Amino acid sequence: MKIKNLNSIFILGGLAFIGILALQIYWIGFAWHVKTRDFEQRVNFSLRKVAQQMADQSGFELPKTDLIKQLSQNEFLVNYNYEIQLDILEDFLLRELDVVEPGIKFEYAVYDCFTNDLVYGDCCAVERHIKERIKQKLPQLDEFTYYFIVRFPNKNEYLLTNLKFFFVLGIFTIIVGFTYLYALKVLYRQKKLSELQKDFVDNMTHEFKTPLTSIKLASNVLLENKEITENTKLKKYSEIILQQSEKLTSHIERLLDLIRSDKTFNLKKESIDLVSLINDLNSETLQKSPTSDLDMSFDHPDRPVLISADRYHFYNVMQNLYDNAIKYNDKEQKQIKITIEDHSNEIILSVKDNGIGIRAEYLNYIFNKFFRVQKGNIHTVKGFGLGLYYVKNIIDLHGWKIFVESKENEFTTFKIKMKKNENGDQ
Repeated sequence: MKIKNLNSIFILGGLAFIGILALQIYWIGFAWHVKTRDFEQRVNFSLRKVAQQMADQSGFELPKTDLIKQLSQNEFLVNYNYEIQLDILEDFLLRELDVVEPGIKFEYAVYDCFTNDLVYGDCCAVERHIKERIKQKLPQLDEFTYYFIVRFPNKNEYLLTNLKFFFVLGIFTIIVGFTYLYALKVLYRQKKLSELQKDFVDNMTHEFKTPLTSIKLASNVLLENKEITENTKLKKYSEIILQQSEKLTSHIERLLDLIRSDKTFNLKKESIDLVSLINDLNSETLQKSPTSDLDMSFDHPDRPVLISADRYHFYNVMQNLYDNAIKYNDKEQKQIKITIEDHSNEIILSVKDNGIGIRAEYLNYIFNKFFRVQKGNIHTVKGFGLGLYYVKNIIDLHGWKIFVESKENEFTTFKIKMKKNENGDQ
């Protein structure tokens, strides 16, 4: 994924987070509004019921208008317009306000027209029937003759308690959002460093290729010179220079393939005889290693086994598996066993060695980019940690599957499950 694509994801993720957060805030505000209206309606209903019960008991009719007046968010006035019996009022309030919310606290006061003052002001808890003195005076109005006022000092706490689910969900959303944005930021930083590293290695390998080309040209000129060819030592040295420069060029080309192995190239598939290709590769591998040091065996069907693959990249895949089988092997006699199983629907290619093996906890990571198995703090074998990453990418691009089995200090087996070439005869 390119940096500009990552930037787009980062921006879209940020906008999505802001949108979700704004929607969450809106729903919290909406829920607060609904809960507030519901609370006020239930209080109005309960206070109206209290006034009606008191009026029925006293035998008079309530005022037709302005019976309940909301003075503020948590203060309600009841225009009773008749002498109020204090004990009866408190009893009715305790019973009816319990319907609004069990245990809710309220303060109340009754206006005395003779003393022109609010009297009997207490704070009651519905569930405990405990009264405490009011610390703050309730408002006094001159427009009504007989009335009582009820205040709910803990109204906001009550509403917040009922909205705790929305607040918890909001906090969770914020945490998830910031975690997502932080993860994108870290991913962006790692991607940028990865591309810088890739560009650096790419540039360095190209810088190496220029002098290597000159060395190869000079070596060819030397080998065409009669004086050089007649001198055994000079001819040998010239051949060594040419051979090693070609070898280094091959390594650089493979390194470039590894660096570019982010699925940015197109495969040039063709019909390949797998048996023939493996035979050629085995011969080349044995030529590079002393015959006493490496033992290779090849078990395959006695007929061509055709697959559709990119010859160049598939050859590199097998070379990587062979190189690992040789490098990560401390036995005096290194063994590589290649097996081709030709089934009705698929072909299974196995590469097994008798090397040092891979510890079980590392098996899930060996195909990761730059990952290398360590012993302590020292890599016993030098490398880039890109070989198996390249192998996995090429296998995936072909639509195949690769699996690994290993036992420490005994063996490692790579199995590639391939589709048959539908255009070829098996």
